[in-house]
Amino acid sequence: MKLFVNLMRRLVMWPFRRRDFSAIANIGPQEFDCVLPQLEQMGWKIYARYGGFDAGIDYDCIRLKRAGIKLKCEWDPCDEWRIGGPVEVIKAIASQFDLVAISE
Repeated sequence: MKLFVNLMRRLVMWPFRRRDFSAIANIGPQEFDCVLPQLEQMGWKIYARYGGFDAGIDYDCIRLKRAGIKLKCEWDPCDEWRIGGPVEVIKAIASQFDLVAISE
């Protein structure tokens, strides 16, 4: 089972390595609730939101867009919130909100 989980994680991270993406991981729910409105004030618009029956319980996803640049914000109970996008944008957001950006 562990082999399968590791393989799935590598497949999920492939677009980050392929497209020079980065992420900010392990953002707590309260912290993300402060970050999201500030991103919206900076001009980021929500263009898609996960609407499944388990939204906010088992999984959640919010997609943001500004000037053709897209960010993906995902949540699950184990890893908390994660914001992924282009390296330079993620680094700027991480420094502004005192978060740690990781390159995958």
